[in-house]
Amino acid sequence: MRYTAACNWTRGFTINDKADTPQFKVVRTDGLHGNILTMLSPEGEKLSVITPRYGPTRLEIAAPDQQPVTVRHHGWFGRRYDIEALIGEMRATVGDFSGADYQISSSGTVRAVVSRQLMRQQNLTIDLADGEDAVSLISIVLAIETLRDDRRENQNIPYVRLLLRFIN
Repeated sequence: MRYTAACNWTRGFTINDKADTPQFKVVRTDGLHGNILTMLSPEGEKLSVITPRYGPTRLEIAAPDQQPVTVRHHGWFGRRYDIEALIGEMRATVGDFSGADYQISSSGTVRAVVSRQLMRQQNLTIDLADGEDAVSLISIVLAIETLRDDRRENQNIPYVRLLLRFIN
């Protein structure tokens, strides 16, 4: 199944199916320890909540009636993400800080493929393998994208400070 999202991390956005019908709504709120994303059904039912845990490199996904899933950034260059879930461990290896495509896999099986539109880097396309849980895997993709976005933002902070020194 294919899903697309025109992600606007400053406010909410929708995730549509291949017929462009909204399937999920994502709302971002600023929490004390970082950004919190809530994924809702089109009717407003809470499907998952993605919150920061144990520092800036780990997020936890909580969904009703499911064990929490942990998504953890691993490595210096933002390339590897380890996913710990009740159904087993998964892994994603992404390109560097660019908008490169990546896969989420477990035990050699690809469960989801994530790509970005070339012209609009905010737009995500998520292709799920047959029979996969859309809420869980899309939540994992959102967690990875949040960690990547936070890393890009933190990388730019020293440059912004340096630029402000020259302006003042």
